[in-house]
Amino acid sequence: MATTASAVVIGGGVVGSSIAHYLAQKGLKDVVLLEKSSIADGATGSSGALVRMHYTDPWNTALALKSLEVFSNWGDLIGGDCGFHKTGFVVVVSKQDSDKLRNNVEMLQGVGVNTDLISLDDLKTLQPQTNIEDVGGAAYEPDSGHADGYSAATALAHRARELGVQVRQGVRVSAIRKDGDKIIGVTTSDGDIDAPIVVLAAGAWSTPLAATVGVDLPVGGQRLTAGAVERPPEFGEPHMVFIDHAVGNYFRPDVGNLTLLGIRPHASASLHVNPDERDEGVALEWQVRSLAQLANRMPAMENAGWRRSWSAVDSYSADGHMILDQSPDVQGLYVATGMSGTGFKTAPAVGMVMAELVLDGKASTVDIQPFRLSRFQENQPIVSENEYEIPPFETPAASGVEIH
Repeated sequence: MATTASAVVIGGGVVGSSIAHYLAQKGLKDVVLLEKSSIADGATGSSGALVRMHYTDPWNTALALKSLEVFSNWGDLIGGDCGFHKTGFVVVVSKQDSDKLRNNVEMLQGVGVNTDLISLDDLKTLQPQTNIEDVGGAAYEPDSGHADGYSAATALAHRARELGVQVRQGVRVSAIRKDGDKIIGVTTSDGDIDAPIVVLAAGAWSTPLAATVGVDLPVGGQRLTAGAVERPPEFGEPHMVFIDHAVGNYFRPDVGNLTLLGIRPHASASLHVNPDERDEGVALEWQVRSLAQLANRMPAMENAGWRRSWSAVDSYSADGHMILDQSPDVQGLYVATGMSGTGFKTAPAVGMVMAELVLDGKASTVDIQPFRLSRFQENQPIVSENEYEIPPFETPAASGVEIH
């Protein structure tokens, strides 16, 4: 294992792998990517891996839009296969959020996203299985879809290795090291590595690592739960990717006749967790609720067969948006964490802008100033006037949905 490096990237998820790749692509030599387990083992491998641009702010939108260029041309730009399928994407909202949807679509179009408001009749034409009774509005992105978290991260890591990056799996970082106010390297389970630059992209593990050099990150671990069901034969053709804000859920097609869907934990559940001591179980009540929500939007899913569920931990910041910045207090420390459930779809662009920040002193592909770490001390969190309401956790009564 190398004992010196020009830069160390901590975290082998899709974000860290992307950063290592773009650092090397921009010409930085002797980059080391460290992953405590295996590439994509954390939140990335459990991600729904949606590829869509619909946000309620222009900055996340710009990152996702730039990333779409990469997902859509993955073979030429990265190599290998990220599992991208352009299925189309629909977001639906409740009646109380219809004006917010209209405002957000105008914002998205201003950023350059190919999206439009569509009528409920158009939604039924696009996706005939859809129940529209409780829908107040819908928007459509024809260029969006989903990919595969594991495939994308491993392809990025593989390409990074081809560009000269040392990808070290099964190596846990226990501390970042500094001398005065300058980074001098990291301490790992395989010994010390001396380096003047450390990029911290370790997800929910980022906060304790930053603390080893006196940097306080307003980031904690939060449980993410999801599952997969088998579509019944009567469902017909596969569906598009949906985010259903009317009930608070998402779902997308998966391999074969499977549908992947988000599982929302009960509000009383502990979301802020120690990633090394998390409960990996998924409560039956949560599974029943998520399948009932799916059957509400797609009634033909009422007889879907439950196949499995899983739990992971992602890093969430205090305002629910990522942190992309250089530490103002420790020279050579860069942070890309607090992805807050949106790391996958923006990872290619995040890799680009972090490489620019490290090597050029400023991001140029996308403006990341809103994602600065100091925004929390400045009391300037990222807040949108057009955030959608989060429906309360209620298991639909008499849904007829069973786990089988």
